[in-house]
Amino acid sequence: MRKYFVLIAACAVCNTAGTCNTMPPDSVLHAELTPEELEAAPGYHQMKAAILSDVRAWRELDRKVETDGQREVPRGLKFVEGIPTCLTDETTYEIYRLKEDLRDQPYRVDETAYLCRKEGMYYYHYQGGPRKLDLWMGPYRIDRKRVKPDEK
Repeated sequence: MRKYFVLIAACAVCNTAGTCNTMPPDSVLHAELTPEELEAAPGYHQMKAAILSDVRAWRELDRKVETDGQREVPRGLKFVEGIPTCLTDETTYEIYRLKEDLRDQPYRVDETAYLCRKEGMYYYHYQGGPRKLDLWMGPYRIDRKRVKPDEK
């Protein structure tokens, strides 16, 4: 019986040793996504999550807003008929509502990010709180580099 288990263990080692250096294709590693889906630009929810993570975890802007924020709208951002527009190339910014409290709350906080995908920069706008702040911060660079899928 013992020889039988030793033989099975030896077969298992030999079997797995031959496959250790092989890597499954990208479609298997990335949950059966097509190469077109892997190379596509990030969607709205992916960019919102990236900006929210950058604001909260990496830059801690929600904590620094009182000391680093400015009251004036940043120079690189202008509003044309209520639409945020880049001053240099006249492209519109994407708007991401990061936090929006209910209107009937006494210390309502609204946090908004304005993203220019072309430049990979965003502005952070904070409104409300106990001190009724209306402050801007930025621009901040947000880079999301993608790994190229394997060529077949």
